[in-house]
Amino acid sequence: MPLTKVQIAIKVILLVLLSIGLYGALSVSYLTVTGIAPCPSVAKLPACFIVTIGYFLMLVATLFNNKLNAKWLFIIGWSPVVLLALVGSLLELSQGDICPKSSMGIALCYVSLSFAIMVAGLFWLLNKMSPSIK
Repeated sequence: MPLTKVQIAIKVILLVLLSIGLYGALSVSYLTVTGIAPCPSVAKLPACFIVTIGYFLMLVATLFNNKLNAKWLFIIGWSPVVLLALVGSLLELSQGDICPKSSMGIALCYVSLSFAIMVAGLFWLLNKMSPSIK
């Protein structure tokens, strides 16, 4: 069944947001690899690498959202992104200077948390509007 105009608009917005999130995560990962501005590590793995993988999985899930396992792929990608963003945001609020900053001085964990919440809502809406896959 073809997508409606509203579903297409939601999917395009979702793809744009996920592309921005992936680009941002890749940029921070690059700065970490080059040693310019390392991101915090989780179990000796830079958190930005985990976030990059998460955004990539969410992007793939959105591209193939009509497939059976896309919801699980999205959840697998989204969970560590939102968890790291939430923990990072809480630590940033309580201790300060935990998360990498944007050029405008905004903690990127705040940006990632808002992106994660927005994309989850849009992905859920898109799937709610789509017919169930058996």
